[in-house]
Amino acid sequence: MLKNPVLWIVVLLIGMLAFVFWPMEDKLQDQRRGGTPLVEYSVVSSLPYNEEISALGNAQANESIDLKAYSTDRVQLVHFDDGQFVKKGQLLVTMKHDEEKANIDEYKATLNEHRRQLRRLQDLEKQSATAASAIEKQQSLIESTEAQQQVAEARFNEKFIVAPFSGQVGLRQISPGQLVTNSTNIVTLDDVSRIKVEFQLPEKYLTEVTVGQQVQAQHVAFKQPFFGQIDSISSRVDKTSRAFSVRAIFNNESKSLRPGMLLQLKVTTEASSALVIPESAIVPINNQHFVYVLNDDNTVTKTEIEVGRRKPGTAEVISGLTSGDKVIHKGVLKIRDGARVMTPEDNKNEPKES
Repeated sequence: MLKNPVLWIVVLLIGMLAFVFWPMEDKLQDQRRGGTPLVEYSVVSSLPYNEEISALGNAQANESIDLKAYSTDRVQLVHFDDGQFVKKGQLLVTMKHDEEKANIDEYKATLNEHRRQLRRLQDLEKQSATAASAIEKQQSLIESTEAQQQVAEARFNEKFIVAPFSGQVGLRQISPGQLVTNSTNIVTLDDVSRIKVEFQLPEKYLTEVTVGQQVQAQHVAFKQPFFGQIDSISSRVDKTSRAFSVRAIFNNESKSLRPGMLLQLKVTTEASSALVIPESAIVPINNQHFVYVLNDDNTVTKTEIEVGRRKPGTAEVISGLTSGDKVIHKGVLKIRDGARVMTPEDNKNEPKES
């Protein structure tokens, strides 16, 4: 216990003053800091809303093959350079073909002899010196030899490898004099005038994509995107992945796109009218979504909504709001249901301290 009564009285007075004035000081400080939370709101409105479906796909040539020989033989001549553009039917490789050419010459000579023999028999028939069966037998022999000649010519033509379509060849894998088989890769041939891109989409988008719909593709090597369109849609949904296949076609006159590229794809769905709010206004709680609606008296009401499609920064509201409602999108964490708030308009109208 204090021995000095004066000191005791002073301490008691200080305690009483602190008890009276500290709450008032706290209140003044709250007012200076803006005790009512300052928030920002957006007006709910009905806007055209489309969705961008993202996917990944690998670029493929419009036509692409690995050229190979028809049979085992030696390369005689190579008629193309690496990376050269070739036209359909252009000669690319000549294989050794001496034996095949000799076979054709042999069949030609045999045919000429058979035909001479037929004419002789036909002349004898006019003199009634030969039977009709001999002529028929000779005609059959000619037809058989002609068929054998056609086979020999087909094998001869196989020794000349031509481009089945126009396109760009890759790096050749053979040299003149090399022995190749029908499994030896000679060169790749790609038609890159158009590029095909196949990609997978979840089955929920089955009714959102159609043939002819625009597709945007982006590659890390290029700043500008490429634009194509959906060419075909798979008739089946994969029962394991629950996805379906889509093929898009891109015109590639600039030859910028190359087979094997990994492309980031975006398919934009058809725009439809929807109620749209900022995504930052949504407060997720468990499996529910809420927003704070601003009332005329500057209080807020916590309202449950059903969220539909989303895009970066915005979301579609299916139910819970109507056009013209005001939802808080900034300062959401500072408020609760029924709280009074201050908007930027209120803050401008508030008198300033002198």
